[in-house]
Amino acid sequence: MNVGKKPNHLENRTVKLCVLKNKIILVTGASRGLGYQASLKLADKGAHVIISARTVGALEELSDKILDSGGRVTLAPLDLCKDKDFQMVSKTIYEKFGRIDILIHSASIAIPMAPIQTIAKTDLLKFFEANAIVTQRVIQMIDPLLKIKKKSIALFIQDTTNSNNKKFLGIYNATRAASREIISAYSAERKRLGPKILTFEPNPMPTKIRQVLFPGEDKTKLSTCENEANRMVNFITSHA
Repeated sequence: MNVGKKPNHLENRTVKLCVLKNKIILVTGASRGLGYQASLKLADKGAHVIISARTVGALEELSDKILDSGGRVTLAPLDLCKDKDFQMVSKTIYEKFGRIDILIHSASIAIPMAPIQTIAKTDLLKFFEANAIVTQRVIQMIDPLLKIKKKSIALFIQDTTNSNNKKFLGIYNATRAASREIISAYSAERKRLGPKILTFEPNPMPTKIRQVLFPGEDKTKLSTCENEANRMVNFITSHA
C-alpha cells in the first residue's frame, strides 16, 4: 500500500512545479528591479511572459536573457500614463494571445522626500496619476482579458513599509493608499466571478524607488530583488 502511494505524491509535486507552464503573464514595470527578476523566473517556469515598461532598451536586454535561457517572451513597450499606449497594447495582446492568465502590476514611480507645503500642484497631479490613477487604468485595460479564462489572477505589488513614517513621505503614502483602495474595491467587485485579486508586499529592496525615498540607506540590511521575486513567484504558484 505504501509503495502504491509514492507515484501519486510525485505526480502531484510535478503538477505543482509546472502550474505556470504555458500561462500568459503580463508584467508591468519589467525593465528593472522586482519586475525584471520576476519576469526571468516566470519564463524559467515555462510561462510566456509579456514584458512591459517605458524603457525599450532595458526590455530588449531582458528579452535576450529570457530567449537565451530557452524561455518565451513578448515585448510590449508601454507608457502607463498614455491612453493610446493602453489601447494599442491591450488590442495587440488580444489579437496574439486571446487572453491574459496572470497580471503582475509592479510599475510605480519614485516620489522624493519633501515637506507637504513645498510640493507643487503639477507634481502632485503627476504623482497621483503615476501611482494611483494608473492602477485603475491597468485594471480597466486588463480586466476584459483576464475574464476570458477561469482561474485568472491579477497581482498588485504593494508597499506599506513606509506607511508608519509620516515625515516627508506624505504624498508617497497618500498615492499608495489611494492605489490600495482601488485594488480593494476591484477585489470586492470581482470576488464571486473572478479574476482572483492578490496583493504582494516585498521586503525592502535596493531599488531605484527605495534609493530616492531613503538616500544613504545601508543597503546591506535590505533584501534583494532576486530573493523577493522568488518569494512572489512561489506566492503566485500557491494560488494558481
